[in-house]
Amino acid sequence: MTLKQNITNDEQSRRKSRIVLPGTSEYEAGMRRLREANKNQEKTSRGKKGRKSSEGDSPRTMPTGSFNVDDLINNGQPFYSDQKDGDKYVGLPIALEQALNHAGTNGYVATMPELIAAKLKAGKNHNFWKNWFTTHTEENIGIDKKGRFYSANEPVLVIVNGGGILTPERIKQAYAEDLIDNSARYTEEEFDNLLDGNLLDGSSIKLHSLEDIRQGVLDLPHRFGVVMPYSVAQGTKSGYDKKKDFITNPLAIARNAGSENLEEYFELAKDTSDDTLGCYHPFTGRDASVPQGRVLFLYDNYNGLSGNDDLNDDGRFVGVRAPEAQE
Repeated sequence: MTLKQNITNDEQSRRKSRIVLPGTSEYEAGMRRLREANKNQEKTSRGKKGRKSSEGDSPRTMPTGSFNVDDLINNGQPFYSDQKDGDKYVGLPIALEQALNHAGTNGYVATMPELIAAKLKAGKNHNFWKNWFTTHTEENIGIDKKGRFYSANEPVLVIVNGGGILTPERIKQAYAEDLIDNSARYTEEEFDNLLDGNLLDGSSIKLHSLEDIRQGVLDLPHRFGVVMPYSVAQGTKSGYDKKKDFITNPLAIARNAGSENLEEYFELAKDTSDDTLGCYHPFTGRDASVPQGRVLFLYDNYNGLSGNDDLNDDGRFVGVRAPEAQE
């Protein structure tokens, strides 16, 4: 049996600080800031960074570095953890925390689109082609009650690059609260705030619709989001696709933040025995009425883009320091 034939959803999922809990002063302070941000949203654009939080009063603030493909290829540092708590993996938030600490304030942790771009330029002998990686990209599902992007009360998928809800602390909190379908269970307030582009650390991000991403958005920053109808994501195949289906797959396009380099990536990563590449998701039959999320993995070759891996897993993130910090 080949590796490809042997990969099932369960096996793929098995493959491989500080907790901010509701009710604590830190959590409540963060939620107060979000409520204030929502009241003033018309005065502040989504792309503008929120006010800084006072030290010791807020969750982690994400790095603000800008992506540079050469820096990622030459200076990206992998951070891996397969630590367990009993029989459960808890290495993912540990690896993410290590990568974030390495990146510092002005660096970044590589996202799905950034790792794909780096793999295209790096060449097949680079370490990026020799292992799987966890990306700093998360997929979140829930109901858009206000109809910010589509119809009111429509289930949506929100893909966030560069840090959204799932900080290391929030992932550990999800472990403590028990996962839902192997994903973090969110409060409705958390998901509503995400749809407004507001995050618990007081910062804000720009969200783009799938339609805008398909048309092409120039100069996307390191940190941004993509929103698409959940029914569209559910309707995509979870598995291996031929090139035509892969490069037109709306979920693959959203995860890559565009379709510009998907064909080139397909040719480099595909299984040459049958010319297919994977794009996995866990959405078939999954109810979005309970908001939830998990992170994305990018496999070394033809297993491709995966959202099928459990949140309680081992993790391997790539941190990049700012150029001035590398000297």
